[in-house]
Amino acid sequence: MMHLNQSLLQRSIAVLSIGAVALLTACSFSSTPTYYTLASTAKALPGSTIRSIEVLPIGLPDRLDRTQLILQDDSGKSKILDLQRWTSALSSELRDGLSSNLQQRLGAVDRYHSGMVTTQPTYRIAADFAHFDILGQRVVDGKSVSNSIDVSVTWSIKKVEITDTHPDRQIACRMDFNTPVDSSFGTGVNAIVIASRQSLDKVSAAVASSILAFDHGTPSTDVVCS
Repeated sequence: MMHLNQSLLQRSIAVLSIGAVALLTACSFSSTPTYYTLASTAKALPGSTIRSIEVLPIGLPDRLDRTQLILQDDSGKSKILDLQRWTSALSSELRDGLSSNLQQRLGAVDRYHSGMVTTQPTYRIAADFAHFDILGQRVVDGKSVSNSIDVSVTWSIKKVEITDTHPDRQIACRMDFNTPVDSSFGTGVNAIVIASRQSLDKVSAAVASSILAFDHGTPSTDVVCS
């Protein structure tokens, strides 16, 4: 009887040990989010004399303004990728990415967060994205279309001067476009992020161009402004 009890005890301990190992293994392989950013680098534009900008918080529909990437299909359904996330809410990613890109292109400082005081004119940029949608593979006119980024954005530029002799001036611009997720970008979410970054770069280039045109008093050649 003593031998039997010891045998049962040893078996019980073995079962518990196996269970503990399985639990630890499951914990060690639990999924953790992967984070992505829209930040990128840009070349300075020649002839820029802009030294001060102010990029205001970005307007974005609530359905998009979250940290998780959202994939949409042609039926209108949205899939939230809980384990694939931006480093901050998408509106913040767009504002920070736009600000960084404009500073590099124009050789300017964004004084929105800096508290910088300047005697030079400041160009205040307010952008509103109606769309910055990640579209999944879908069928259009009977043909299969790959993933793409659908962008619709408007922005205004206001020249703010410290003197009363030059009243504030303002223009408004708009652009709509679609960026395919090219197979050369790779596959999966990495390719989607690269296409998203290229989309924001395209917006940043257009905004920078319109700021320079506004500063020089000439029409913008890249987008329609009024």
